[in-house]
Amino acid sequence: MDDMIKNIEEQYLISPKQRRQASTKRVNAKIKEISDRIRALALEKGPGSRLPTVRELCELLNTSSATVTAALDLLEAEQLLSRKERQGVFVADTIHQRSIHIVFNMFPLANVGSSPFWSLLWGHLAQEVEQRTSIKNEHYAFHFLWRPMPHQLPDSHIALLNSPTVDGCVIIGFNAHSFDHRSLLQVPHVVYAGGGDWMAKTDWRTSGRLAAEALMRQGCQRIGYWAADEWAVPLHEEQEIFHFQQALQHARHPIYPELFRSAPTPPATGRRTLTNQERGYLLVKETFGPSGSTRPDGIYISDDLVTDGALVAFDELGIQVGRDVKIVSLAIADSPILFGRTREMTLIEVDAADIVRGMFTLLDTFERGEKPHGDTVFIQPRLRTH
Repeated sequence: MDDMIKNIEEQYLISPKQRRQASTKRVNAKIKEISDRIRALALEKGPGSRLPTVRELCELLNTSSATVTAALDLLEAEQLLSRKERQGVFVADTIHQRSIHIVFNMFPLANVGSSPFWSLLWGHLAQEVEQRTSIKNEHYAFHFLWRPMPHQLPDSHIALLNSPTVDGCVIIGFNAHSFDHRSLLQVPHVVYAGGGDWMAKTDWRTSGRLAAEALMRQGCQRIGYWAADEWAVPLHEEQEIFHFQQALQHARHPIYPELFRSAPTPPATGRRTLTNQERGYLLVKETFGPSGSTRPDGIYISDDLVTDGALVAFDELGIQVGRDVKIVSLAIADSPILFGRTREMTLIEVDAADIVRGMFTLLDTFERGEKPHGDTVFIQPRLRTH
């Protein structure tokens, strides 16, 4: 009697809406279970194979035709199978084809005065995809979005990339982590210019060390470091600057903090933002002009666009690079920015092709069923002298 009363109370404590929601969840769970079993059967039979009829699947899986039909609808939407009238249900020819999705942030490409690096990166990415498609059983889907960088992946794309049909992702310029550093994707993914479970990064530690050593080899005593933007974090926390200074300290070379400069920012008067070329131009004018008091004899410029503007100002002031001041500059391989003007300079070269190869090498680790040694592949810059 007590059990009967309890059952009646529970029945009336649950609203009709709650009962409908519970029923819907059970139905959806059943459809997913059946679709997973049919998917396993399709993988077992292989591309182009014919599956049992709906009636045969009902008997095999011990379920209703409505559930089987809903599961087939789901798998057909995922392009794992197709239904042909009066012929039956067939496994897709591409069922064993890996599906790789590429998300590319177009924001830096659309900005006036942005570095050619991003267009070079896109070119090498497209070239790599074309080559892999010709030799590997892979299908690529591209998603071009426009967001300030780095930006969290939109919810719509998070749901899409977490689909069972997606085998891996290459993500440029987006965060695959939430703001509280929670992973947003279950699928293997590699991120550049953003955060994620696995990332490709330029090894700025190496570039800072190489630059400092190159300037010291040229006999520079008052060594400076120039950047395009104001420091986003305290100076000692910037990896490239830290390792630049560390190389100087290791050689017992004096460090002059006043020679570590970021390009000047104009007052907020409503005028447009300065390009990096203009920033480099102004840095030279401030440092080497009539009012300049602390002049370096060697500078590492960590942005090629800043170097481009600086060279114009050096020419105007009659300062000869290589004789009056030694310059080591970051450079992008195949970029036209410094073309023909690097004879008296040393370059720390970053190659976008290396970044693309590094990302796919890391992604291929998952394809082989292996676990990467770390969460980041560091792309090494190269020293180039003339």
